[in-house]
Amino acid sequence: MKKKPVSDAAVDQSSLRSRVIAKLSEEVPEGDVKSFFSRDGRLALLTDAADSNDCSNEVYVDFSPSSPLRSPLEIYVGRRRVVAGTWRTDVWANGQKLDATGSWQTLCEEIDGDGAFVERLLPLSGGRSLSRRLFVANKEKIFLNVDVLYGSDAERNSTAEAPLLKIRSTFPLDSTETNAKSADATDEVAFYDAASTLPFARVFSLSNVKRRLNASDGTLAAKTTYGGSLETATCRRGGSVCAATLFDWNANRATRPVNVGVATVGENLRSVDEDCAVGRQIQLGRERYVLYVSTSRRPAIRSILSRNLLSDFMFGKFFVGRGVEPLVDVEAPTDF
Repeated sequence: MKKKPVSDAAVDQSSLRSRVIAKLSEEVPEGDVKSFFSRDGRLALLTDAADSNDCSNEVYVDFSPSSPLRSPLEIYVGRRRVVAGTWRTDVWANGQKLDATGSWQTLCEEIDGDGAFVERLLPLSGGRSLSRRLFVANKEKIFLNVDVLYGSDAERNSTAEAPLLKIRSTFPLDSTETNAKSADATDEVAFYDAASTLPFARVFSLSNVKRRLNASDGTLAAKTTYGGSLETATCRRGGSVCAATLFDWNANRATRPVNVGVATVGENLRSVDEDCAVGRQIQLGRERYVLYVSTSRRPAIRSILSRNLLSDFMFGKFFVGRGVEPLVDVEAPTDF
């Protein structure tokens, strides 16, 4: 991406996109730039192309310090703006709404040839915290959002019944030129051009899995109220809950079959529940992807689909005969 990651067409100077471009121009020297994270940790651009073209896809995020759970967000698929507005996140424990008690802290930023990854941590009331991980896979045309709500130290040491935790995210849809529809038979939302009957992108919840004890229960739907929104909700009784949403930007896969399921995570030759780690797999047409998220404070050596990991987060692609090859593999932090 050469200095400016978007086309030379006029843009709304009040938009998040224009603010990120202005900050990028101030902080990045001449040369090719793909994704970008501002030095103050507030603004982020995740993109899968080094220059602006009809196939590039872009995510702009403002980790607002004043309202951390209300983040300005814009998502472009090609030249279509499909999401624009305030990304709202609400979290609960036993029906009590949790509030932010500080600002987003940077835990990890990584940009390489496979994609761009960023992780921020937000302290919440009651001694809890929310981790937000964003990843764009360049060649795969995938954008992944993973949120983890962690319990408090007091809860982890308590013998009382585990709390019921819930995360709800509302993504504001831009219906100027596109529209989003929920599929009837599967937990997915598809994006369409106004004059087309074929989708050009889809969104999937990786939390709607009920085939495993203590697994998260999630929903996803496109709603037309309040200007249109994409809403995901994930709940679980336990020490933590993980909400994962995958945006598939590959138009060639947009009508192909999809299958989402659990990928068992093992530790010391035993499977672990989601208080330790979450494993998911999704089949998009012929491609199969695997997600691993450690939900414990101190990750251990674990395995998923015969691959051993000492990681906090991993997203990879599965190949027959070769197993899982990570697109991003984030080492476990010492503590937080």
